[in-house]
Amino acid sequence: MELAALSLSVLALLLAILAVVKVRLLEFCPEVLAGDVIVPRGGRAATAARLLLPLQFTNAGNAGGLVQWVALRVTIDGQADRPLLLSPVAEIDMQRFIQAKRRLTEDNTIEPFTAFALEGKRAVAKFVLFDVAERPRAAPLVLRPGRYRFELFVKATHAAKPRLERTFEHVLEPKHLEDYRDDLAVYLIDYHISLPGVRRALADQEWLPRASAA
Repeated sequence: MELAALSLSVLALLLAILAVVKVRLLEFCPEVLAGDVIVPRGGRAATAARLLLPLQFTNAGNAGGLVQWVALRVTIDGQADRPLLLSPVAEIDMQRFIQAKRRLTEDNTIEPFTAFALEGKRAVAKFVLFDVAERPRAAPLVLRPGRYRFELFVKATHAAKPRLERTFEHVLEPKHLEDYRDDLAVYLIDYHISLPGVRRALADQEWLPRASAA
């Protein structure tokens, strides 16, 4: 009897897994890879900053759908009662961004950031520029040394509510702020989260700085 019960349990588990796999294949199943953060050049007099995130959206299902919007919540030094909400304001043409020496210009900034289609079994890489939501009423993002926790939310047509897709952290050091004040782009690279698709697809665009780059 125990063996029969165990066999039925295993069979039920296998059927449940098969059902989940079949549903996943037939539905719109978007996922997003994230982890790196770029702070574009802002000029020597800049105080407010905006954040540029390389994102790779992948659809594991066979059905297509829409990625409607994304949002970024930033918490500094564990101050959970004072999070910053950032919304997407533009998509960046990375080749022109590099040609402009990593400075945002009208030629490389595609405004506004809008919903986009993601077909079944397809992936798309996007460079999304985030700014503090509800500007100009809200205070701008002013960088300071500390540990920054990033939470990326995505709303797509397969879900009624936005979902927390990725969480990652970076430490902003005084050297980063010195570089930013000296009008250099700041790169915060997450070596614990691999973005092979983004980096491989965009390798010829050299979005990562060279060791000798100024």
